[in-house]
Amino acid sequence: MDRIIFSTQWIAVKESPRGFQYLERKGKDSVAVFLLKRSGEKPEQYEVLIRQQHLCIDNREVDGKFRLFPCPVTGALEEGESPEAAAKREVYEETGYRVQASPMGQYIVGTQVNEICYLYYADVTNMKPDVAQQDGTYMESIAKNEWYPFEYLEACDFSACQIGYLKLQQILFQND
Repeated sequence: MDRIIFSTQWIAVKESPRGFQYLERKGKDSVAVFLLKRSGEKPEQYEVLIRQQHLCIDNREVDGKFRLFPCPVTGALEEGESPEAAAKREVYEETGYRVQASPMGQYIVGTQVNEICYLYYADVTNMKPDVAQQDGTYMESIAKNEWYPFEYLEACDFSACQIGYLKLQQILFQND
């Protein structure tokens, strides 16, 4: 049984019987969902929705506002929630789109964090979103959604974007 060193309502720092220390957050596993829409006649012409949001470890300001960082739609699984249900809920909450999310795999977030991130994508071409409800937190209230060319994912610093770029290339362009 792992020993809790420190905890809050959001996170716990734990230590294994062998002395390995790691961070575990409430709703420890997460989802990253890539929303795509066609931007031209050719199948390879896609845009991807990038959610610009605050990164908790970087509090730099630009013009009096927190600097925002690019990522897909992300969020934690709630207790007892499946990854697919979390993907649909987070997309609706943060964008207003009601989607059928297709799985793309998963990755381990890091060796010092006890978290798996489940990857999904959905094509929202010709769909009209509802008004995004957000979760009521300040961090979500300052986030914004923007459409970028698909290739933008390759240059993002967020690892989920880079992993998503490679996986989506295989899925979308496998017949090229």
